[in-house]
Amino acid sequence: MTGPGPQTHRSLWRCPVCGQTFTSRNLPHSCRVIGLDELFAGAPAVLRETFERLVAAAEESGPVTVNATKSRATLQARMRFAGVERPRKAHLLAHLVLTRPLQSPRFTKVEHLAPYYHVHWLRLRAPADVDADVTGWLAEAYQVGLQRHVTDPAWPKVPVAR
Repeated sequence: MTGPGPQTHRSLWRCPVCGQTFTSRNLPHSCRVIGLDELFAGAPAVLRETFERLVAAAEESGPVTVNATKSRATLQARMRFAGVERPRKAHLLAHLVLTRPLQSPRFTKVEHLAPYYHVHWLRLRAPADVDADVTGWLAEAYQVGLQRHVTDPAWPKVPVAR
């Protein structure tokens, strides 16, 4: 073996109130856990279908936990790596967490969260919007959800612009 092995993760912390799991103790969150039926109540059926396609695309990379609260549904591997806000009238406002900023006309904005995260926002209107581009971005975001950027020394490090 050459060099140290990969870092190992600490156990996930479970909120004693709502049961959601997190990578660190006492991270801010909503304990108002609800079902997906409640989150999508009153939304057009196509938006629920679009969300289900998004989950299926994420699951191509591995197991996914779906966490639904009053205002959003998130997709979690180890940490949350993607999600959608409460459905709008005609679209889902989705986001993906990556360790590098991407440019695409499909992103409505890209937010930098120091030190390594870039949250990419886009609108999804139909299952067909979860295409090869979105599936590829989700596959990369899933690796962030596994915290590969923390445990794998070979994971590409993107310099943070100051």
